Amino acid sequence: MRTHIKYRFNPRRALRLAAAALALSLCGGALAEGPAYMDRQPDSLRAAQQRLIRLGLLNGSADGAYGPKTADALSAFQGQNGIEATGHLDPETLALLTRVDPNTADAADVQQRLIDLGYLTGRADGVIGPRSIAALRLFQRLNGLKASGKADSDTLNALFSGEVIALPAALSGGSKGDEVMKLQQKLIQYGFMEGAADGSYGKSTARAVRAFQKHLIDQGYGEYIEEDGTASPLTQYCLYSDRYSTFLRALSPGDSGDEVLRVERRLYQLGYMDMAADDTFDDYALEALRLFRRRAGLAEGEVDRELIDALFDAQAPKAAYCAPRDISLGDTGLAVRDLQKALVSGGMLNRLPGERYNADVESAIKGVYKYLSAEDDERAELFADPTAVTAQAQQLLREGLLGFRTENTDNETEARRIQNRLYTLCYMPKSGIDGKFGRSTEDAIAEFQSANGLVPTGCADEATQNILFSVYARPKPYPYRIEVSIDRQVVEVYQLDDQGGYTLVQSFTCSTGLHDSTPRGIFFDGHPVNRWHHFEKFNCWAQYSYLITNDIMFHSVIYSSDNEKSLRSGSLYSLGNPASHGCVRLKVEDAKWLFENCKRGKAVIVIN
Repeated sequence: MRTHIKYRFNPRRALRLAAAALALSLCGGALAEGPAYMDRQPDSLRAAQQRLIRLGLLNGSADGAYGPKTADALSAFQGQNGIEATGHLDPETLALLTRVDPNTADAADVQQRLIDLGYLTGRADGVIGPRSIAALRLFQRLNGLKASGKADSDTLNALFSGEVIALPAALSGGSKGDEVMKLQQKLIQYGFMEGAADGSYGKSTARAVRAFQKHLIDQGYGEYIEEDGTASPLTQYCLYSDRYSTFLRALSPGDSGDEVLRVERRLYQLGYMDMAADDTFDDYALEALRLFRRRAGLAEGEVDRELIDALFDAQAPKAAYCAPRDISLGDTGLAVRDLQKALVSGGMLNRLPGERYNADVESAIKGVYKYLSAEDDERAELFADPTAVTAQAQQLLREGLLGFRTENTDNETEARRIQNRLYTLCYMPKSGIDGKFGRSTEDAIAEFQSANGLVPTGCADEATQNILFSVYARPKPYPYRIEVSIDRQVVEVYQLDDQGGYTLVQSFTCSTGLHDSTPRGIFFDGHPVNRWHHFEKFNCWAQYSYLITNDIMFHSVIYSSDNEKSLRSGSLYSLGNPASHGCVRLKVEDAKWLFENCKRGKAVIVIN
């Protein structure tokens, strides 16, 4: 039996300590709260008070507040353990107070340690009931011990060592901040949540947590977890642990249910599927998984643990293109974007890809049909209907149907195809696309060859065209590349990397022009103009104007004068929707970033 030392409360000493504390607080507290003191850290103080109460040195409850009684008890404990009796909580005192010898630990010690590590909630009452046993088993399971629920010597030694897994604090409805954002990002990664992480624990987050908890229960964690929508310590541990696998069961074609829905959500998120996820494992989902297998370097086989773990890994490779599907005029989505990418790479479309099958795409498909027909290519019939493109036709385009054909650049169609591609790679202006392979085209080819590791001859030989008409062609190396998506109302800024590619570094919500008034194209000479810019025609002002072309600019939201207090709030609320007379409006901080970072000759602006 453990002997507890009784301590008699001394009111005079307590009064002296209180008076000293008051006097020091009037002087700013500099002496009472030295850098090593933890008197104002409620969690640490509460842990110390709990131990002082159990040692018989403190009466009352552990409330995390520093007062005379706590100071008196700390001073007594320090004196007993050969530490300077300051009456304040410092790291050394806390370490001694909370250190427990595994050989003499009692039930309350075990419970308190489980509480401190996040395995148990409530208070340490010294009664080992079902909840405490379940917490012990969970501790043992996560720390590589036999999950017996008994406090044997191995368990006690591990429990009171410094080398144990601690669980995070619970999160629930109403919580906000970085921890919630982290939780949401993992739920999205694992296919339990759709949408974007916003750092706010609302109904959609609670639903996603419940779905994950149901999954954990199905995996055998039912003894330790409830399906209540609260992100308990164990819920979060499983989400964040590198050792946790979401694999539940193998999937086969025709299967349905939550696991199929989760897999399809992840495939859609990574860009392998174009259609919204459902709970049926059909041929389209199977083709998307095949694409993922090849991209991830996995052999064909069952949808087993290896594949599931690779799919839901944080470093899972994103798709180069999605599984193709039949698409028609007016359709939107990733398959349309991938079709446009292939048409751009093949020199049949000279605008950058969007996600809408519009008149430009229809015209490009007509061009493909005419081009292939002129060469008596029997595959031309796949493009006979310009308002619809089959999955088979898309596959052919992706496999290089519009690659190198001939070195005869006197052919107007071939010359125009080469010029279209040089334009989309930013080596020549749109005005240079004339179907004539002249000096300006030769210069652009030579510049392309230099940037792509070829001898700069200016001749469009087979080796040059093989790269030019591929997705691997390197664009002209501008330090920044600014792209505006009219469809998505987003400005994206890409920075040149060490490998000659571009990495997304900024993404801004914008407002482009009403009635399609923002011009589409590639513009090479963007540059900052004015800190405050006056638009005389519309009697308004904007900050950080940045020229795109002619009188079209990036700039901030609108003001009535060159004064930040004169903001026209409607222009701010309109961001995300077309609202301007042709310019591209941004938040002030976003317009300022472009103004300060993208100097003349340092960027290319692409609008689609």
